[in-house]
Amino acid sequence: MINNNQVGPSRSPWSSPVIIQEKKDGTIRFLVDYRKLNAVTKKDNYPHPSIEELLNRIGGHQYYTKLDLKSGYFQIPISKADRPKTAFVTQDGLYEFYVLSQGLMNARATFQRVMNDLIGNGRWDYVVVYLDDILIFSNSFEEHQQHLNEILRILATANFQVNSAKCTIAVPEIEFLSHIISKNQLKPSSDKIKPIIDMIEPTTLKQANAFIGKLNWYRKFIPNFARIASPINKVTNKAKAKRNEFKWGPEQSKSFHQFKQILISKPLFLDYPDPTAPFILTTDASNHQ
Repeated sequence: MINNNQVGPSRSPWSSPVIIQEKKDGTIRFLVDYRKLNAVTKKDNYPHPSIEELLNRIGGHQYYTKLDLKSGYFQIPISKADRPKTAFVTQDGLYEFYVLSQGLMNARATFQRVMNDLIGNGRWDYVVVYLDDILIFSNSFEEHQQHLNEILRILATANFQVNSAKCTIAVPEIEFLSHIISKNQLKPSSDKIKPIIDMIEPTTLKQANAFIGKLNWYRKFIPNFARIASPINKVTNKAKAKRNEFKWGPEQSKSFHQFKQILISKPLFLDYPDPTAPFILTTDASNHQ
């Protein structure tokens, strides 16, 4: 990072500890524990895009390209006045960041704002951005070439670099935000479903909340989700106020195994609607809270 001019020596009165994590591919992720700094930081409430809105917008197209920015946060410089606040301790002394560091309270908001401002008017027409993931979608190959060239031009003008090894170019089906998107269907990524299938039956409130929380991410793919989940929600909601009242019984066990059976035996997908066809809206009033 020193050679890339991302960090440098510091004489800051601030200091935060370093955390080293191993990634899935075996490489090392360098992080700094900024909890004390974040506690006195004014929060930037710039909104992130709604994942549901993104998934609805990008479906139903012929070609997709996903661009991944190379160490995206590190491509955004920090003002000299704010660099000392990012200082961190190492065995070789005190260093500070010259670029945006993960772990800072406002890093995500800052990055999303920069990308939205950079892409500008093209957003939602043929490209969406979620942090450092850029997805381009088009209805023909010629159109897709134009869209891709325009986004690459914008990124190059702003001196942003893409990680070519993680980019996917002009494909009919693509993974984005833990979902598989194509012209006709939206599906959950299989590598996200397997950990839910492998979960053991809960015996604690924490385990029950973890199970239902992971399932909620894909509830739109499971018919009658609310009805099946009702027994589990009954004990987790009650236990939030009085944790000692948590009790996992036969009803909850039945719901748990019913969800597992659905995930194992049924393909989970949604068809994107044909906007030219007539729509039928069916409503239902439930007595479940």
